[in-house]
Amino acid sequence: MPITQLELARRLRAARKACQITQAKAARVLGIPRSAVSQMETGQRGVSGLELHRLAQLYSRDVGDFLEDRFEEGNPVTAMFRAHPELRASSAATASLRLCGELNREVANLHELLELDRGISTIPEYSLRAPRTKWDAVRQGNAAAEKERRRLDLGIAPLPDVASLLGAQGISTVLVRMDDGISGLTLISADGNVLVAANRTHHILRRRFSFAHEYAHVLLDRELRAILSHARDRSNLMEVRANAFAASFLMPAEGVRGYVNALSKGLGSRTRADTFDEEAVTRVEGRKRVDTQNIELHDVVRMAHHFGVSCTAMLYRLKGLDFLTEEERSSLAGQDSMGLSKALRGFLGLPKLDDSDGEIRVHARFVAMAIEAFMRGKITQRKLDELGRLVQISDLSRRLLQAGIGTARCRP
Repeated sequence: MPITQLELARRLRAARKACQITQAKAARVLGIPRSAVSQMETGQRGVSGLELHRLAQLYSRDVGDFLEDRFEEGNPVTAMFRAHPELRASSAATASLRLCGELNREVANLHELLELDRGISTIPEYSLRAPRTKWDAVRQGNAAAEKERRRLDLGIAPLPDVASLLGAQGISTVLVRMDDGISGLTLISADGNVLVAANRTHHILRRRFSFAHEYAHVLLDRELRAILSHARDRSNLMEVRANAFAASFLMPAEGVRGYVNALSKGLGSRTRADTFDEEAVTRVEGRKRVDTQNIELHDVVRMAHHFGVSCTAMLYRLKGLDFLTEEERSSLAGQDSMGLSKALRGFLGLPKLDDSDGEIRVHARFVAMAIEAFMRGKITQRKLDELGRLVQISDLSRRLLQAGIGTARCRP
């Protein structure tokens, strides 16, 4: 049902105040007197399509937000800009956040059209006190990761595709181009929709870590609703906790220890192999040659592949579990930076990482909901293509029709 001019005026006023933007600034953007903006916000003056478009950009909204039946006065994107006003200085950051906001809105629409449960209702919330120190933050992150692994019955095995795992929890994942310092962000709408984005420009393994990091925010920092993960904030205790969670979630301590022990490396020079005959213990001790115990780069490459992480992440995890000293980690990291890890992957016969396949899995939940809405006749062919373009899939409806899918339901 079309909204009235008075309701549009109320929405414009609410959106401006949520961004903490003055009427004077809005007037400068529109090139009109401040009094005209005041009249717009009281319903005494109409709003042209061009003016509405410019105000939507200024308020970090989609034009459709102002015209649909539902209107969320304080959306997550607005909250993000309020928490990080410096982002407005970057046109790339502004465009990225607006795209995330649009995707989040479309996810909410698809949930409503398909009558799906809100993602947040199926996800636990671990209520923890705010960490007081970095060590406290690390302990909390590790403990939460272990608890979540138990809840999902993951054991100590490597994780499957992280985006797919989040999708199974009702969380929509997307890839968006962001400034290099931003690894990801989380948006949680008031109605329970959760969208997690990772930086499209980052390597596929870094994006995998970012998705695990953002999942920590969903579990541990849900009340914030809008969270930006930026390199400059890595010393922030909330970010330290999320990084610890991601490392433990992707590389569980017992899984790493089991792998290293199977190599008979990373052990002390003195070893013990006690025997037990149901009555008493016989202690057996011996020494191993020191040169057989060193973890080498080829070991790290194999472990990184096994757990689906970068060599950098694997090296820090090995150091954190006391399998490497800082000197050893730094030495192996130097070899990695010289490109030796890539060469070793080839020598070891490890498959190449396919970024395109990774992108398909990341957007799978969003695309599946869009296709389902199309198949049910809830959205048109034009809308399906519009949704596809949001995740950089062109001519989605044509591809479906060529495959013989949805032919009978095709509507322009």
